[in-house]
Amino acid sequence: MIRKLRKLAVLLAALTLSSCAEMPESLKETAPAETLPPASVTASAKADGEPEPAPFQPLERGNIDEIRAQLDFDLQKTYKNIAVERARVGEGSVMPTYSVKVGRAEDFDIYKFADYLFGDRYDAYDETLWKHKKKGEAMYDDQPISDEPTMQPDGKILNQNRLCFSLDEYRPTDSGDVLFHLITNTMGATWSAPYGSFLPENTCYPDAFKTVAQFDPDYDEIPDDLSYEMYGGGEWSLKDAISFAEGFFNGEIAPSDPDGFAYCVKKVEVKALPRETFGYYFMMQLKDENGNFYDADRRYYSDNEAIEGGTEFMIDNYIACWCSEKERLTSFTKDYAYDVGDSTDSGDSLLTLGAAADILSENLAPNANLSFFADLNYVLVCKNYPYFGIWEYPAYYEDMAATTCELELKPYWCFRKNAPPDAPAESLDERYFVDALNGEIVAMAYGMTERRQVN
Repeated sequence: MIRKLRKLAVLLAALTLSSCAEMPESLKETAPAETLPPASVTASAKADGEPEPAPFQPLERGNIDEIRAQLDFDLQKTYKNIAVERARVGEGSVMPTYSVKVGRAEDFDIYKFADYLFGDRYDAYDETLWKHKKKGEAMYDDQPISDEPTMQPDGKILNQNRLCFSLDEYRPTDSGDVLFHLITNTMGATWSAPYGSFLPENTCYPDAFKTVAQFDPDYDEIPDDLSYEMYGGGEWSLKDAISFAEGFFNGEIAPSDPDGFAYCVKKVEVKALPRETFGYYFMMQLKDENGNFYDADRRYYSDNEAIEGGTEFMIDNYIACWCSEKERLTSFTKDYAYDVGDSTDSGDSLLTLGAAADILSENLAPNANLSFFADLNYVLVCKNYPYFGIWEYPAYYEDMAATTCELELKPYWCFRKNAPPDAPAESLDERYFVDALNGEIVAMAYGMTERRQVN
């Protein structure tokens, strides 16, 4: 049984332990923040001879155009316990909630894709180098097929063992390198280390190295002459490297998407590698045909209480690539592809940034002192994972949730802590989500997820 987490108040209080002030025992003891400017302000100064301008009445809810028009105003608001330093809304004119399925485009050519990655060294069309498994087959060949976890005579519980997707794996050699392959499946997930993990000085793993700089192309002006000496030799302009990463995803990965999406770099981390060389770690994001962004976070913590209770929870969809050498992929990963269905909410009444920040401030401890970057993004949501009420030995399998449960793409205000690149991992992983439809807060930090319904 998945362990139930503590109440949201405990988590939110724990996040402010660095403060010397006493923590509240419950959220009810959290005093509301004071906000400036006031709710009604004059939009512009009156010129001589002109009529008095009408007061600007900020909205708490609106459509995407109204939210965008009010964004600068909302960024001026101040709070006792939080600061919103910057915020981003996509370019779309509508942002409905959609029903959605995960799944790869049926005409995606996996052989052509493998040839792009390995064709300069190996034959990607050699069927003897491929392994294929069909949906419904055993995931683990050494165990019997089972549709749910089962208890064995020795008391050991075996995992569910039936694929809920089809899987294709290309492995060009028998080197024993578990990452030297391409894996892609019919959920749209794909990942590879095209030159393997047995690279000199552990350079296949970006997390093994310190981040010395980070850039967000949506906000940061990147100089034309900014470049770094790469581990494999030669300087590589950061602008050119961003174009390389986006070109790979838009040229090679995008054909696996049933619907039209554009891939763009959300953040670049510059990693310090041995002998004063560097590598680029690109965190990617999706943008749909309406111009709205899709959240592609490195990690959502499992919402165990919601999973067990059969209520709504988020599923992450991470997209990234790592280059330790110039114009060459060291590794990449991409989770799900989306087949977007009908709208289930028009998106005409979404929380504005100011209203979402008000909710967050009022539900954080008064001495939280947190600084955020905010984005209005789509998040993949599972409406209900029923198996804790069905299986005798229940367990959570994300692939089961993604392929057998009802899914939605919902707009959320995503507040992420502004932290320097050398901040501890647990600090970087602190983030809060405010449901743009109903104002529910989902807090994720220190390996825990908690949520609170807001009236």
